[in-house]
Amino acid sequence: MMERAMKLVVAVALTSAIAAAGRPDFTGEWRLIQTQNPSPGQQNLASVVLQIDHRDPTLILRRLEVRGQNLREDVLFLSTDGVERLNELARETVKSIAIWRGEALEIRTWGKLQGEEIDWLDRYQLSREGRSLTLTRSSRLAAPGPGSAPGNQTLQLERVPLRAGVARVDITPAQSLPMYGYANRACGPSNGVHDPLMAKVLVLESALQRLAIVTLDLGSIVTAKLHQRVAAELNIPVLLLAASHTHSAPLFLPSAQTPTSPLGATTGAPAYREEMENKVFGAIRQASQSMFEARLRIGRGEARLGYNRLVLGDHGRARAVFDNLERLPYGPLDPEFQLLEVTDSHGEARALLVHYAVHPVVLGPSNCKFSADYPGSLQHHLEQAIPGLQAMFVQGGAGDINPLFLGRTKDEEKDFAQVERMGKLLAAEVLKVRSSMRLLPETSFPLRAESATMLFADRWDKTRSHEIGIATVLIGRDIAIATLPGEAMHKLQTLWKQEAGVAFPLFYGYTYSQGGVWAGYVPDLRTAAYGGYGADSSVTRVELGAGERILTQHRIQLFRLRGLWREQPGPP
Repeated sequence: MMERAMKLVVAVALTSAIAAAGRPDFTGEWRLIQTQNPSPGQQNLASVVLQIDHRDPTLILRRLEVRGQNLREDVLFLSTDGVERLNELARETVKSIAIWRGEALEIRTWGKLQGEEIDWLDRYQLSREGRSLTLTRSSRLAAPGPGSAPGNQTLQLERVPLRAGVARVDITPAQSLPMYGYANRACGPSNGVHDPLMAKVLVLESALQRLAIVTLDLGSIVTAKLHQRVAAELNIPVLLLAASHTHSAPLFLPSAQTPTSPLGATTGAPAYREEMENKVFGAIRQASQSMFEARLRIGRGEARLGYNRLVLGDHGRARAVFDNLERLPYGPLDPEFQLLEVTDSHGEARALLVHYAVHPVVLGPSNCKFSADYPGSLQHHLEQAIPGLQAMFVQGGAGDINPLFLGRTKDEEKDFAQVERMGKLLAAEVLKVRSSMRLLPETSFPLRAESATMLFADRWDKTRSHEIGIATVLIGRDIAIATLPGEAMHKLQTLWKQEAGVAFPLFYGYTYSQGGVWAGYVPDLRTAAYGGYGADSSVTRVELGAGERILTQHRIQLFRLRGLWREQPGPP
């Protein structure tokens, strides 16, 4: 008898599991295209979007409506196993319950809204091909309140695909300019070009958001003008300008925009800056005008090609070891590289972003030729291996991480051979990982972003302060980007990865995104305490704890983008 009962329990469990596995996934962005029996005052259908994050039994449903310059957002947190939940609509608490009826999902919402009793029953039905969604709303009240539509209201929605565009442009100066990065550069201004400096663009677009990621073979970048122009003329409000931090690039920023640099713009630099910004704008425009339906793949691997240059001495303080010619693996560091690949509807790779955290200083102060350093070599080898690909490099928290390969012989051929060696080694590891990258479901690509400008006191001069702009970006449910316009120590990158709470957290160091100045070195508290170059030296200008404050702000913004903050006190 007991054996028969056990078999029955197992059979029921298997039946339930099979039924759950066969249920439709409503995840994605849905744009309203048609309605029957519209509500009074309903006008612009294209301005209404549903963003659904569905991981049975958890379902988060956002309704977003653009009204002029304002965005109204309502969020429901639901459980599809019939558990009653409290939610907020128009800052009032209502009750919600969701339950499956075959392949349709029914959501009941009831309570008092703006002084009127409501009791709605919404029925969601996905089309067989998964491209359209039918939403039927009925009122369970015998007498609908004033202003509500009688009978049922039926809405037709279409899935909004992720769209992408890519472009590139050569930004190598045509004239000789001072070189970036080394105060003790032996050879003066630039005396030629070894390999071109490039700006590469990826534009991403969802229903209500457009984002441009631009990777640049530059030491640093600050330009509020370009941000304003891209937003006004191209309708791209989120612009991430990610400098690789190569030390073989031109020095062109005024010292007022780089508080850690004693050097400012010199003759020829303003003209180059204007030319470079115009070229980058043109590339962003080109990418935004050649968009295609896109899918995303993600992956990660390890390449131990760097060392921590802040080495703790016997006296208990750290000192910088810049020239580690013995290639001793000083630590700690973050050896992980992360890959974000964009493919078109045919599965062809169009862009591959490599996120890695090692200073591009393979070339030392004896070099005076413009070069992208090892990130340029990396991208070259990837593009040779994958026809039609645009390889891009994003620098992470590399403030205390130097490369194990250093060209310090003052022999140009030998030093550039080290650049080639490191780039080729990293490319080989990337290609190994690429074959096992995970393709994200095409349903999970809403783009959301939030920016902030933060004020910090100067570390040494208490009469000064620095504004630093940051941006947090959420792509679907899996990918979260945190930007910082300066040289963050690697510990801040690892903290972001640990605390972001998403599957694929990306840390964009050296990335200008939201006004303010270039922050220079931004140490975590522990690194600042033990000292060394960039930790407690004259090139460190932001106050103690600035790095942790920035990460906290990123997490606040990320959790808001995920809809987790309440406007009213929650239930106990």
